[in-house]
Amino acid sequence: MSGILSRRAFFTRHPEPSEVTGPQVAVLGVGCLSVNGVMCGICADPCEPRALRVRPLGGGRALPTIDFAACTGCGDCLSVCPVGALALAPLEHAPCA
Repeated sequence: MSGILSRRAFFTRHPEPSEVTGPQVAVLGVGCLSVNGVMCGICADPCEPRALRVRPLGGGRALPTIDFAACTGCGDCLSVCPVGALALAPLEHAPCA
């Protein structure tokens, strides 16, 4: 079945976990709506291990935070981000929490 994309690969355009060596975690990019002052936080909804949480800030804003120890690297948060601000990165390249 070579050449057939899984549902996750089709929607996220990221390699399957089997194609990547070593553990991966979700990382937040600079295009995040919440980081730029727009209320969003939709990325936390599909995160089953609750590694991605939204911390309320003043003025009706919120800031997503990622617990790299809890993140499984499943990528479920990637496809729901309306601006594509999340990506998977090797655990050793993840920013310090």
